[in-house]
Amino acid sequence: MSMTVPLAAILAVVVFLMVRSRELRAWQAVVVGLFGFYLAQTHLADPIAATVTWLVNGLTHTT
Repeated sequence: MSMTVPLAAILAVVVFLMVRSRELRAWQAVVVGLFGFYLAQTHLADPIAATVTWLVNGLTHTT
């Protein structure tokens, strides 16, 4: 049985580890998150989502 993990959860773990190791400050993570929310409301959201899906499918060789 395979378990799928959303890309956002993986990125959240990466950000958490970077903040914890002090490579990324907490305020920087908040700014990046806010940028993501505002970017999702623009007309660029669909092409970005399609590109990420294409890259993930290409790297994992799934269809």
